[in-house]
Amino acid sequence: VPAAPLAAQAADPPPSEELGGTSVDPVANPTEIPAPEDPPGQGSLAGPEGSQVSEEPLARPPAKPVSEMTPEELKIFRAWRRQRMAAREEAEEEKPAREGVTFELAFPAAQGGGTASGVAGAISYEREDYVLLTGQVDLEYQGLELSADRIEVDLTTQRALAVGNVILDQGPQRLTGDSLDFSLEEKTGGLTNASAYVDPDMYFTGREIRKTGENTYLVIDGVFTSCEDPVPDWSFTMSRAEVTVDGYARVRNAAMKIKKLPVLYFPYVLWPVKPDRTPGFLIPNIGYSDRQGGYLGLAYYQPIGRSYDTTVFLDLYGEEYVGVGNEVRYRTSENTFGVFEGYTIYDPEADGGEGDWRWKLSYDHETRDLPWGLRGVLSVREFSDFDFFRDFERSTDKNTLRTLESRGFLSGNWGPQSVNLLVKRRETFISDDRTVVLAQYPELEYSLRPYQLWETPLYLEIDSSASFIDMDRSETLDASYARADLFPQLSLPYQVAPWLSLKVGAGGRFTYYGDSLAATGGGFSGDSLTRTVAVADAEVVGPSFSRIFESASGPFSKLKHVIEPRFAYGFRDDFDDSGLVPLFDEVDTLNAANVATVSLINRVKAKPRPKEEGGEEGSAREILLWELSRSYSLDDDQPLQRGIDPDLEMLETTTDGPISSLLRFTPTERTNLTARVTYNTLFSQVSDTSLSGTVALGGNAAADISYRTRWDPASGDKLSDQAKVGAAFDLLPRRLRFQADLVYDLEQSQLQQQRYILNYESRCYSFRLEAREVERGVEPDVVTDRDIRFSVSLKNVGTFLDLTN
Repeated sequence: VPAAPLAAQAADPPPSEELGGTSVDPVANPTEIPAPEDPPGQGSLAGPEGSQVSEEPLARPPAKPVSEMTPEELKIFRAWRRQRMAAREEAEEEKPAREGVTFELAFPAAQGGGTASGVAGAISYEREDYVLLTGQVDLEYQGLELSADRIEVDLTTQRALAVGNVILDQGPQRLTGDSLDFSLEEKTGGLTNASAYVDPDMYFTGREIRKTGENTYLVIDGVFTSCEDPVPDWSFTMSRAEVTVDGYARVRNAAMKIKKLPVLYFPYVLWPVKPDRTPGFLIPNIGYSDRQGGYLGLAYYQPIGRSYDTTVFLDLYGEEYVGVGNEVRYRTSENTFGVFEGYTIYDPEADGGEGDWRWKLSYDHETRDLPWGLRGVLSVREFSDFDFFRDFERSTDKNTLRTLESRGFLSGNWGPQSVNLLVKRRETFISDDRTVVLAQYPELEYSLRPYQLWETPLYLEIDSSASFIDMDRSETLDASYARADLFPQLSLPYQVAPWLSLKVGAGGRFTYYGDSLAATGGGFSGDSLTRTVAVADAEVVGPSFSRIFESASGPFSKLKHVIEPRFAYGFRDDFDDSGLVPLFDEVDTLNAANVATVSLINRVKAKPRPKEEGGEEGSAREILLWELSRSYSLDDDQPLQRGIDPDLEMLETTTDGPISSLLRFTPTERTNLTARVTYNTLFSQVSDTSLSGTVALGGNAAADISYRTRWDPASGDKLSDQAKVGAAFDLLPRRLRFQADLVYDLEQSQLQQQRYILNYESRCYSFRLEAREVERGVEPDVVTDRDIRFSVSLKNVGTFLDLTN
């Protein structure tokens, strides 16, 4: 059974969270591509420059077997051994002196010469060429360190016999045992009742452990694990194992145990012992799905130089499914990196049962190494068909995707100016046989943030773009055309008083369309269109009132209450041919407006107490906001509220807008609540309410809620009523965690989605139990998807078992 090269892995989620083995999640915000993480068990990618070893002297670890060390002592031991190896390459390490007899033992030139030195409680010569060292002996020879209660050294043969609390350190490896018979010249020998530590995190114990070469060991009647506990959570017992550091451990008659319970037997196991990025097979993923049948996932990892690597996947299923994939990662410098993933699977049920290959592709690249401070980002997502999400993606955020977006941009910022060259394609799935595609090939944007004009009080702001648009909304709304947009604005801010400020602005939006909609409907006309719209705005903030309260109790030392009225005015001129404008994005949706908005804002800011007084420590922050606002249309032809009166059966309108209320409460960094209410004054009816937030319940427990209800203000009928609730808490601190997510439609009395996760983590293994149910559609055509998944991950191994029903 081939096994994974060793390295610690996160257990939640396991590496094969989705079909195809190791994968890279799509980037939610393509402008921020994360640096690629290490592949399972293979070490890390490096750029052209290597890491440096710290020169600061470290504390000496305790003289005892690694298996008996605490996690903190083990950390000290690893760092100490690596520093000592690095220091020897330049100079002899200075060791703290201890009481005892120092010695230097010279070996004959015929035997390779050299000198062994150290400290002992006492020294005596059995004969001229045979030395007896007793009383806590520390001996060093050519990078090898040996300590024991008693050591006998034959100077002629360079053979050492050690008894009692034997510790042998060489490089990052440590061997311990009751007795040792060792050749100092060949650096080989055997220990009885021994244990061995091999970097990284490999522990062997055995009736006998022999060091058979510079980096080779033989373990007889032993146990192997990556767990540090006296009774490991998982281990392999073996009759014999031949171990090559930076190579493989060839284990015979291996029985896997969970604690003391045997669960699996392997006559032969090939287990990589590789701390660095070296080629090898990853541990096979074993699983079961009631649709695809039994599952065996194989993967092979291959470094390609210092800054590139690749992983090839082969997934075999019992129900004739076959998956093949490849992942390529690179990091050519600190600021240039990328990941490509391609995966295809043969689906015997596709194409009406005839069978067909289905696939997905993703590519992410980012670089900041471009001239003039430019930054380039590329994010590509392609799938063979819409159902690929639901059929093969494991994570909830992927198998419910309705849109697919690919984009790339080249951007630069110089002071208040920025330039962005963008290519973007967005595909939205409306139904199984209908999609909407909106693309820009390409778009050039120039922006100028508010910039003061010379010594005047005026500020100039510019948004502009030129793009070639490809739109496919339907058979009639399918066209490609050019668009250019220029939106300059001048503003004048003025501070009337510390409690009163004023800002006025004016500008115009000029847009050119290479094509326009037909006046009679039915698609594009083929005629160009130019739109010119004047805009103006004004804002008055104040007069503001505030008061500071000295807090006598609670987590805050001071509270500041601010009452801040605001008046805002916005004007956008009407465009007579607005019905001819093709709608693509927010540039096109420029509706006429002549609206004034009045708001009254209450803010409470708080300054936390110092930690020693029970506070959070930090700067002052807003803990409470309440905003009450209402808009008024100054144009009778543009009502802000309308509806059919059910009694009069006629259209009612008003230029007065609804009353909106926003309340946001943030008492702690982890607790926040936001409530919104919209009241329709035309029909004296609440039209919209929502509540959302996250509440910290202490420790690692938290709950989040999102609830929204909408009504038809004219009839009072409820249009929608939906709640989302999530909770997560530890059943056992830092070990066993429970998480639940529910989406419930109160109007239809339908639990649309429920998901439960039980995750257990120890220092060297974890398991995850997940149950999920999703309902799609409306009665009577409701389709329900259910799945239950159980997976086990082992430290330095990855996902060992993955079962799905």
